[in-house]
Amino acid sequence: MIVLWTQGVAVVAWLAFFAVSGRSFVAPAGAWPAVVGSAGLVVGMNTLLARASARGDISVVGPVFALSPVFTVVPDAVLSGTLPTPLGWLGLALSVAGTVSLSGGTGRGLRTLFARRDALDALGAAVLLGMVAAVDRWGALAMGPPSYLVCSHGATALLTAAIVLAVAPNGLAASVRPAALVTLVGHGLLGVSGTGMQTTALTSAPAAYVNAIRRMSALIAVVLGAALFREPDLLRRLAAAGLAGAGAACLLFAR
Repeated sequence: MIVLWTQGVAVVAWLAFFAVSGRSFVAPAGAWPAVVGSAGLVVGMNTLLARASARGDISVVGPVFALSPVFTVVPDAVLSGTLPTPLGWLGLALSVAGTVSLSGGTGRGLRTLFARRDALDALGAAVLLGMVAAVDRWGALAMGPPSYLVCSHGATALLTAAIVLAVAPNGLAASVRPAALVTLVGHGLLGVSGTGMQTTALTSAPAAYVNAIRRMSALIAVVLGAALFREPDLLRRLAAAGLAGAGAACLLFAR
């Protein structure tokens, strides 16, 4: 339901932007594959991420999810013809090293980490997010961020609505209750600004770089895991997440 409302509110907000600004809408034309692909990837990513967060340790899920820039490089190179600079490659390497450290080392420790269901779900979400960033960059370059966002949010909302009606039709009725509605609409409005800034940034920098800066939230996830849920081993996990954050910083300066 959160995904459905977030996407629906975003469509309304961008339509209002076009109405107020008088800006011309650019039809997708050859960018339709980006619109459709983004919708499917976003739904899959959010499903895996929600399942990982619900069943596991967020100080593991957050840093593993921070690997998504690694999975952006190849699709971004294929779709937009961009590759990281040497400093960018260093940033990606640091992100990987941070996740290895999170597992307690290499070899057996890493295998132990990815034997966890929550870590595997987070890794799947990271792969899909990496692909989403590359697809969104391609679409935004072709159509311009506002036009692309109207189409991609709209397609995602329609796909999510179809799934909700098929799987949990009662949930849609429950979501329009006043208390839930305020929360869902507020969440959607916050998402509009963040997605808009991210998509605009994708038109001026490689997708892996933009994606990596977003993943700085891994540091916050570790702190929240300890503060709210008393998750153990804070210092080691914070150091590992910090290493991944250093990788994101390298990607920022590599632009």
